[in-house]
Amino acid sequence: MVNPGKLTWMVASWGAARFDSVLSGTGVSNQYARQIHGFLIAANPQGSMIPGIATDWSISADGLAWTVNLRDGVQFHDGTSLTAADVAWSMSHEMGPDILGFANSTTSQAAARNAAGVEQTGPKQVTYRTKAPDSGVPSGLWSEAGPNWLGHILPKRAELHNEAAETAYDQKPIGAGPFKLIRHVPAEVMEFERFENFYYQPKNGLPEDRRPKFKFLDLRVVPEEATRVAALRAKEADVAPISISSKKQLEAGGGRVIFGPEGVYMRVMLHGCFDENNLYNKYPCKDKKVRQALDLALNKNIMRDQLYGGPDVFSTKGWEMVTPGSIGYSPDLDVWPQDIAKAKRLMAEAGYPNGQGFGKLIVNTWVSASMPNLPEAAQLAADTWRRELGLDTEVKIGDEAALNAARRSGALNGQITFRDNEARLDGASILRSSYGTPTQTDRMHHDQAIFDMVAKTLAVTDPAQRGPALNTVYKRLRDETYELGMGYVNIPWGVGPRVAEWQPFTFSFFPSGMHTIVLK
Repeated sequence: MVNPGKLTWMVASWGAARFDSVLSGTGVSNQYARQIHGFLIAANPQGSMIPGIATDWSISADGLAWTVNLRDGVQFHDGTSLTAADVAWSMSHEMGPDILGFANSTTSQAAARNAAGVEQTGPKQVTYRTKAPDSGVPSGLWSEAGPNWLGHILPKRAELHNEAAETAYDQKPIGAGPFKLIRHVPAEVMEFERFENFYYQPKNGLPEDRRPKFKFLDLRVVPEEATRVAALRAKEADVAPISISSKKQLEAGGGRVIFGPEGVYMRVMLHGCFDENNLYNKYPCKDKKVRQALDLALNKNIMRDQLYGGPDVFSTKGWEMVTPGSIGYSPDLDVWPQDIAKAKRLMAEAGYPNGQGFGKLIVNTWVSASMPNLPEAAQLAADTWRRELGLDTEVKIGDEAALNAARRSGALNGQITFRDNEARLDGASILRSSYGTPTQTDRMHHDQAIFDMVAKTLAVTDPAQRGPALNTVYKRLRDETYELGMGYVNIPWGVGPRVAEWQPFTFSFFPSGMHTIVLK
């Protein structure tokens, strides 16, 4: 049964509203992109990979070629069949070796630097070749279970990059996903209609019908949480992100909270802390003792309890992108407890007792569409460093896209960024982009031993060996502390009384599990 009505979903932002992942450059675009696009590799509710547009995927004996075989019966929204030529073009456009001049996605850029080429190797087969083995290609570049939407397939165009064609596509995007876009009012609403011929259904050899059980979807941008909560209570909205402080108010109006597990993590990045080949060694964070002291000075449990309302929302398990559901997680990767005495000792040993000689520490952040209270968390950290370590700190709240561009250019070197980032099943894409690519402008380090360790880890393709290999490199990176381990957020979704059932997917800060929604 398909409900003939409409589901209204409110979000805080959807970014630049580009419908092509390589041009979007922000994770918040997942909010709408996953409704329009179909993925080579699909996901189950726990965040694991399952066949999608690709029936299977495999790697060559030398680890340098990943091959996908494609499913029959996949259509774009305009009724045309999705072909191997579309897949080959999409791979070339999103992660091929010739995209560095126009790609806005850090993940795309890192993939491009390791890409050797894309080839259609059969009527229903495409092969992606790399310069060095990368076991994270399926999960990080092709899968719906991944943190981005690079695995979506576009109708092929005449050129890999043509601004006029890309602008025209943004005006009328065509995908192979569960909804087709029927109306778009910039910065206000995207209206979607159920795509009857969405490929994920039993007639195409798949185990269930993932077509939505309702006819229409409105995705509305509403930045203010109070307005979203009021709309839920008034039954003008059905789902919206809220903070846990609004839970009682929502429940009083007949709604409830459903948590999206391991949706987004707090990524705290120390930029330009290089001490190899005399690179950037003017910044105090070149010293590992300084980096570790900054981490040890923070009380993550206070942040969890006072800012986020407790462990139901904010968990201090894991390290950076490695959460309990991730491949390679172990409890000994959980965040470090506060140790003020050790933090002060390390700062003194590094030559900055009571902050003397350290200079001003700039802490950058933004108002996140997916992680509540991000600026408040940055301010709490800055206040702690000022009080406990004697540092002169300043918090700057900026624009997400502008800060990401500044990071890539090196303009934030010597500074810190508090940001949200997508949680993930497999951290290989961040290993490649932040720790494994010496030419990546916004890499976290310049240590050849770490580059070698990451390359060795990414070359492990045996599923039984990947977890232990990733765990080993994660422990090394946590010790190096180019990023501070803080914790992750289970996304609190406010759900109105019209929604009888819904199962959000793990690792999803965006609308997910749409086919599981049942309306009253």
